[in-house]
Amino acid sequence: MMIRERFLRPLVVGCMVVLSATVLPAWAQEPEVPACLRVDYPQPTVPEFGHTEALSYSTQETQCWVDVVEARRAGGMALDVREAAVAPLPGAVALPLPSVADRRYLRDQPLTLVGTGVDLRALTTACLTLRKQGFSKVQVLLGGARSWARIQSVDMVTPQEAWLGALDGQWRLIGIGLRPEQVQSLVGKPEVNLPSSVDDAALVQALNDAELARPLGSHQQWLLITQNQASGQSLLARLQQAPYKPGARALAWLSGGWDSYNAYLQQQQQSAAHAGRPLPRSCGS
Repeated sequence: MMIRERFLRPLVVGCMVVLSATVLPAWAQEPEVPACLRVDYPQPTVPEFGHTEALSYSTQETQCWVDVVEARRAGGMALDVREAAVAPLPGAVALPLPSVADRRYLRDQPLTLVGTGVDLRALTTACLTLRKQGFSKVQVLLGGARSWARIQSVDMVTPQEAWLGALDGQWRLIGIGLRPEQVQSLVGKPEVNLPSSVDDAALVQALNDAELARPLGSHQQWLLITQNQASGQSLLARLQQAPYKPGARALAWLSGGWDSYNAYLQQQQQSAAHAGRPLPRSCGS
């Protein structure tokens, strides 16, 4: 039996080598089969990310708000309730928002919830809930972490922050050099669309006129939107050089301009359109 196995084993191995040399290369060289959309599933509907109307706030909700000057004057404890992954905020105690209610010993202390700056509605709801639980002196810092640590007269806002803040009604938009089709894709309609050649004096005048026509809410901030990173760069540089007065209402600028915002929207549309959809099958299968 051992002699038989000794002769058969090389024969089996040899057959496997021959098989792999003839069959596998042919399989490996087959052209890739193109993927086909499934006809037995409805095609994804791409959601619209255009203009949206933010919900208003009640008097009870606005009573939760405090600006940075009032918060620092009142003293108490600032609670950084942002996610733990972000950088620490000087002068604030990091505490996850769901854990605040468990700190019963804080009920009688003045507390200021410091968020991302674009989570006003969520923190306002949390404030009302905490007050019902006995935290009578809790408030929400308007502008969040940017307001708490602000040292410049212009805030930089990411496309995601621009979108989230707009849903909470935190921005009033100023376009600079935007085309009509670009304006249409924004989450809100700019109140003023200035030419790309505008200087800082004309911009300040336009903001003053818009505020006279409709004053800024206590939770609102002007958001400047240029075509891209390069356009309006000199204007932005001059605005940033202006000395910042503590407690002043800073301007915000959409980092990367409309180009960056549009890329963000396309990414979100693709994710939303394919969420939960089956993978495409191969043509002919």
